[in-house]
Amino acid sequence: MARPRQPETMETISVRLPRAMVAEIDAYADRMRQQTPLLLINRADAVRQLLAEALQADGRKGRVKRG
Repeated sequence: MARPRQPETMETISVRLPRAMVAEIDAYADRMRQQTPLLLINRADAVRQLLAEALQADGRKGRVKRG
């Protein structure tokens, strides 16, 4: 099953992470799969979700700087 098109263009980035952090991301992805069994969730989806939540939380704290 193909994924629906994203509403905006996505950009690829590369990061190096400690194995322990990757394991935590994978565990988060596993929890997401259990909570939403009809969705196909991979590591990249989990990373996007975690980043979105962190940025949203940071924005609520008033720390978002523009420009």
